[in-house]
Amino acid sequence: MALYIDNAYLPDIIEVARTVPLAGVTMNPTILLAAYERGQHIPPLQLLKELLRELDGIIFMQPGETAEENMYQQALTYIEADPGRAIPKIPMTHVGMRVVRKLKQHNHRFAFTAVNTAAQAYVAGVMGAEFIIPYYNRMERASENAGQRIAEMAKVLRDHQFETRILAASIKTPQEAANALLAGAHDITAPPEVLLALIRDAQTENAVERFARDWQKMNGLS
Repeated sequence: MALYIDNAYLPDIIEVARTVPLAGVTMNPTILLAAYERGQHIPPLQLLKELLRELDGIIFMQPGETAEENMYQQALTYIEADPGRAIPKIPMTHVGMRVVRKLKQHNHRFAFTAVNTAAQAYVAGVMGAEFIIPYYNRMERASENAGQRIAEMAKVLRDHQFETRILAASIKTPQEAANALLAGAHDITAPPEVLLALIRDAQTENAVERFARDWQKMNGLS
């Protein structure tokens, strides 16, 4: 099991890493754009290199290019920054499949993103994907049962003894994180506010407040 942060804004990532045991970072072009709009004008490759310096673990980078050769070359550029820790997220499409086949020829690590069905999970397993990334909340908003979909993916991977891990993304609440894990996801990636909320619970905080009050009372008696 592992927790990843779904974010590209460097100050947020560093701050959350002070509290949450992050296994790495996931991002995509939409997340990169959000960081840019917050004033972080760092090119993606430079950001990758800074994250590799600042953090341990895996950095997932999704190419923004859509043409096959351009996507492949961009994926290679990310991999070359650190072949052991930089993993390209490749969309599960016909173009993405051809890109992955080229990456596999050179024994590069890769993940399939936007995986939505058990059939896609099976193909990813056959291809030797290290991770598949289903979008929990996005499936729910499309009136699909995200928990059931992830459970089906987990069963296919387990029944066929694939080593592919399910990294659930598009997690908007702690309950969605719990639901994805209960359905069979191995790992979670979520934005900063959700990762921090995973640690919190009203009953826990009430208990801690009571302990603090009682500690003060005990000190007053000594």
